[in-house]
Amino acid sequence: MSNLLVGGELRAREHHRVEDCAREEGPLHVVTLPNGVEMQVVTVGLELTRQLLTDQRLSKDSAALQREIKRQLAALGSTQENLAGLFGPSMLNSDNPQHARLRALAVKAFNGKAVQQLAPRIEEITGELVERLPVGEEIDLVKELAVPMPMHVIGEVLGVPAEDQARVRLLIETMMSMEPEVSQPASDELGGYFHGLLTGNDLDPRSLFGALATAADDDGDHLSHDELMAMAFLLVVAGHETSASLIANVVHDALDNGLWAKAGADPALVPQLVEETLRHNSPVRSATHRITTEPVEIGGVVVPADTLLLINLGSAGRCPRAHADAAEYRLDRETTGHATFGHGPHFCLGSGLARLETETVVRHLAARFPGTTYAGVEQPAVTHNDIMASLKSLPVVLRR
Repeated sequence: MSNLLVGGELRAREHHRVEDCAREEGPLHVVTLPNGVEMQVVTVGLELTRQLLTDQRLSKDSAALQREIKRQLAALGSTQENLAGLFGPSMLNSDNPQHARLRALAVKAFNGKAVQQLAPRIEEITGELVERLPVGEEIDLVKELAVPMPMHVIGEVLGVPAEDQARVRLLIETMMSMEPEVSQPASDELGGYFHGLLTGNDLDPRSLFGALATAADDDGDHLSHDELMAMAFLLVVAGHETSASLIANVVHDALDNGLWAKAGADPALVPQLVEETLRHNSPVRSATHRITTEPVEIGGVVVPADTLLLINLGSAGRCPRAHADAAEYRLDRETTGHATFGHGPHFCLGSGLARLETETVVRHLAARFPGTTYAGVEQPAVTHNDIMASLKSLPVVLRR
């Protein structure tokens, strides 16, 4: 069961069982990634999860992470010299004070006010995509809406031309597959694309990439090219993948729990649906990689220094000590605590955009097609990697 925590294909709801059983069995589970790298997945309650996400002994330093991963690969006989761009020196893979520095530069171009200014354009893009959807016939909502909508938005926000977005999406999917023979070449190609975009003459200064390329703090500090490249990987993948998976999960959960028509009749329910899905059916399966800088006790088990860790977020959201009837999907909860967007210094900078995109899509879709039904004969398949849990498809029939 351990390796099901980081890969494989399961049906919707089955990965909940895997994660929740792992949490009940113990706090730590040794897993092996497709490339042979070994690490441990942490499955504990919500309170301890939040504590670990802020524990400075669990480092996010890019150099330390890469050093340990490359050490293991070399021991396996691998000649791989480069790792995926997601392991670059972005704010995701850094500790303070470097993390604080990078985040301060990024937040200037990606704060709450900037996200709210995107709302009219998000409404427009969503309306256009929903208007094109056929009525009364089976479609795959992942392919037709959940994936393209945030790709359009993040493409415009970052400055990725519309004609390049399909290529970028395919490279992201291939890179995130974690299959060594294809994921690394896809990462390299995506890196080459970002390099050309960031160094070319066509970069729109009004885009987020344009703003980041010129962003500076009060002392004139700015992002280096390597830091810009790492930020590009982070924002494109995190800014698209999370929203696409969250949109599909919310629609699935609303249909699966008989709440879709109610959401169509009462748009005020949509934010509640989004929060309950974030808690119950997190699209972010585990927080990104950490490495221990010294021996650390987790749930009564001592983890040695230089151990790679993934902190599972799905089992934390369904922690029975944090929520009554935690395994059930309910909208009448007084609290909807979860750690899907992280906790502490590394709390997801794009959480506001993900919520806004998802709420907009679900509100438009439920209002226009309140009679929508699920078209599958069984629960849809969920493709897992070490970080994300994404529906491969969501067959539905849209009905007015």
